[in-house]
Amino acid sequence: MTQARVGVIGYGVVGEATARLFDQPAIFDPPKGYDDPRVLMDCDIIFLAVPVPTELGKNDLSIVHEVLDRITPILRPDQIIAVRSTVLPGTVRALQAQYSGVRFASNPEFLRAHRAFEDARHPYRVVIGADEPEVAVRVADVYRPRLDPRVEFVLTDSRTAEMIKYAANVFLALKISYMHEIWDACRALEIDYEVVKRGLALDPRIGDGEANEELDVRPAQLGFDDECLPKDLAAFIGFLRDELGLPATLPQATATVNAEMLSRRMALGD
Repeated sequence: MTQARVGVIGYGVVGEATARLFDQPAIFDPPKGYDDPRVLMDCDIIFLAVPVPTELGKNDLSIVHEVLDRITPILRPDQIIAVRSTVLPGTVRALQAQYSGVRFASNPEFLRAHRAFEDARHPYRVVIGADEPEVAVRVADVYRPRLDPRVEFVLTDSRTAEMIKYAANVFLALKISYMHEIWDACRALEIDYEVVKRGLALDPRIGDGEANEELDVRPAQLGFDDECLPKDLAAFIGFLRDELGLPATLPQATATVNAEMLSRRMALGD
């Protein structure tokens, strides 16, 4: 069987980690000097990994559209753009309607910045969503030879894949904020938080192995202010409230706790 040709748009943390999984992938990232879109013309699967900021509780898709406006006119109808960028449920479906000359899939990433390639090479799972099942299968097929055969694949529709990504990130944010409040309670009671944390971590429903990272509380680095969780939390709160008319009670509480912790960190001198 002929090996699929892979392209990557956006050579940041996610794009580079994804590209390193494959042999001689085509790279398109004008700000980094990879500025010829024609390298993508013979790619079967093109992974889109460009920044999607959150503005006023919504995804800012301006970079996504800028890239797609430039590349889609030169692509074939059988080529697949697999969106690695974190986008709200319904985005890939809307992109498919707007750029109907190519096929789209959602392929959210679950990478940690400090070990992105290791996470890409040894994922807990691979989530691929497409509204045409054969599209999801084709994306999965390019991964399978590169990953441990025991890795589980979740093949679903595009909106479900997008929801899995947000559900995961918001849950991690909630877990961090919750443990910060437990840490506060331990301080008030003069209890050793590390012993409490160990007692929780030994329950696999709460923490297991590297998943214990979210149980760590560092007094000098309270809260979370990385590139992903704050923007994803804000976008999901806006989505629940504005698009679905839901109260977003727990996500909002998570954001409130995190804001308080970040304020305390600043007061202590970040």
